[in-house]
Amino acid sequence: MNLLIVDDEMIAIKAILDGVKWEHMDIDKIYTANSAVQARKILTKDKIDILLCDIEMTPEDGISLVRWIREYYNSIECIFITCHADFNFAREAIKLNSFDYLLKPVSYDKLEEILHKVIDKIHDKMNQSKVMQYGEIYLKEFTGNAECKESVKKTVAEIVDEVSKYIRFHLSETLTVEEIAGQIYLNPDYLTRIFRKETGEPLIKFIIRERMYMAAKLLTDTQLSVNSIALEVGYSDYSHFTKMFKQIYGITPTVYRQKHK
Repeated sequence: MNLLIVDDEMIAIKAILDGVKWEHMDIDKIYTANSAVQARKILTKDKIDILLCDIEMTPEDGISLVRWIREYYNSIECIFITCHADFNFAREAIKLNSFDYLLKPVSYDKLEEILHKVIDKIHDKMNQSKVMQYGEIYLKEFTGNAECKESVKKTVAEIVDEVSKYIRFHLSETLTVEEIAGQIYLNPDYLTRIFRKETGEPLIKFIIRERMYMAAKLLTDTQLSVNSIALEVGYSDYSHFTKMFKQIYGITPTVYRQKHK
C-alpha cells in the first residue's frame, strides 16, 4: 500500500514524515510532491492508494488535483489538510468523496487514527475485490466461456486496440483505469503498464488527448455551446475542461473555434 503527501511547503511534508509513527502503519512506500503537477507525474507512473493533500497550494490547489484524480483514479482514498475552516472547502471535499478533512496544525495522533481507518477500508475493498474476481473466474471456468478463452490468447497489441476503441466510444462517460480494466478482465496496474509500453504514453494522457480531439472536432463541425461540448467529452467542470484543452492545443476552446470556423 502506497501513500502520497502533497503540499507546496516542504517543511509541512517533513513535519508529517517525522511526526507520524509510520512503523505502525501498513504502508510500503511514501511519495512526496510539492505541487499538483509533480503529484500527477507520480500518480501516472506509480500506484497510489492514499492521498494526503493540502488544499491551499499554488498555482493549482488540492481541490483541483483531487477533481482530476476522481476522473482517472477514482479508487484512491483522499484526506484533505487545510489552514482554514472554510465551509466552501469542506463542501468541495464532501462532493469529491474525500475520506476526511483536517485542519492545520495537524494532530499526529488524529492523523494516525484516520490513516488506520482508511487502511482498514482499503483492505476491506481489496478483500471484496478478490472475492468478486474468484467468483468471475469460477463462473467462466464452470460455464466453459469461449470468449474468456479467446481473451487469454489476445496479444498486447490487440488488448491496447480494444481499450482504445472502448475509450473512443465512451468519451462522455466517467473513464477510470479501474473501470476500463474491468471491462476486459485485466488488473488495472497491468493494463497501465502494457498500454504505456505499447503506445509510449500513459493511459490517462491518451484519454485526455482523445477527449480534446473530439472536442476540437465538435467546436469546428457543430454549433454546440462550449459548455455542451465539455459535457459531451466527459467534463462537468467547464474550467477544468478549458484547462485540459489549453494543455493540448495551447489556446482556449473559444479561441480555437474562432480560428477554425
